[in-house]
Amino acid sequence: MPAKKIVTFKRTGKGKKSDGQRKSIERLIVILSILDKGKSIASRDMAQQLNVAQRTIQRDIRILKNAGYPIEDMDNGRYQFIGGFTLGKFSLTEEQASLLSFMGEVAADLGETFEASFKDLFNRLRGKDLATAYYAKVPARKTPLPATSDIKFLEAAILENSRVQINYVSAAQVEKEYFLEPLKIAFFDGFWYLIAVKKGEKQIQKYRADRIRDVRILDESFITTVNIDKILGDSVNIWFDEVRGDRVLIKVAAGAVSFFKDRQYLPLQKTVEEHKDGSIIIETFPAHPDEIKHIIMHWIPCLTVLEPASLKAEIRGMVEGYLGEF
Repeated sequence: MPAKKIVTFKRTGKGKKSDGQRKSIERLIVILSILDKGKSIASRDMAQQLNVAQRTIQRDIRILKNAGYPIEDMDNGRYQFIGGFTLGKFSLTEEQASLLSFMGEVAADLGETFEASFKDLFNRLRGKDLATAYYAKVPARKTPLPATSDIKFLEAAILENSRVQINYVSAAQVEKEYFLEPLKIAFFDGFWYLIAVKKGEKQIQKYRADRIRDVRILDESFITTVNIDKILGDSVNIWFDEVRGDRVLIKVAAGAVSFFKDRQYLPLQKTVEEHKDGSIIIETFPAHPDEIKHIIMHWIPCLTVLEPASLKAEIRGMVEGYLGEF
């Protein structure tokens, strides 16, 4: 059995566009942190530390200058904050500080890992501690992202396209070993999941993050053909898949139309008919019946399945079974 690799987090230029944006933000925070200690910084040294080109660091400095940070150029490619400036004195507008406070509440609901990271960032950027008029409920308190080395190993494996070996405890408390190609760590309906493909297979699998044990990063890289960002973008819950199923037509009663016009409740949802009584017909393409069944049940009696007949019969059976309990 391969031994667990010691993982060091290097800032590289690899990854998709979203990974590049995240790493760019991380570099900016690191640069601000060093400057805030009253030290000067050489672009050459910082480039070596973050494993990027020197011109990348020079571009980061320009971004910070354009954002209003008072950074002055010194000799030999070094930079520092102007005398007497610290991040603690960097005054934000009330709207900016309120937004940071609001995002801090969201981060707290996502779990310890996110809360700690956001709290450190907020303390550096907020000039004053403001309350906010906004509130967002993220139902993640029961299963926050575990702040464990296993999650760190998964994060590193995803960024470096490395296969992993994990032990996974099922709902029946049976532990089993899997060899996976990890794609994303995703949050759905209050739970964190590892989205992955089994080695040698193509179908997307989902694993509850809180049930993952003993992650080992293998000395095996992989090239994925799965466009996971698009798949996640088209999803509405954890029942998504790479291949979409047949079209489903649903009638939405007039009283609920405003909600379905303002929000995508169903995967690839599209209005195909509008009626004089205010009702509409929408189409959707679920990858799995469970991707839409529970949503339909939640909105009964405002939603009526028109086709296919098999799903219509299944929903009718679920309703009749429920009514039979009374």
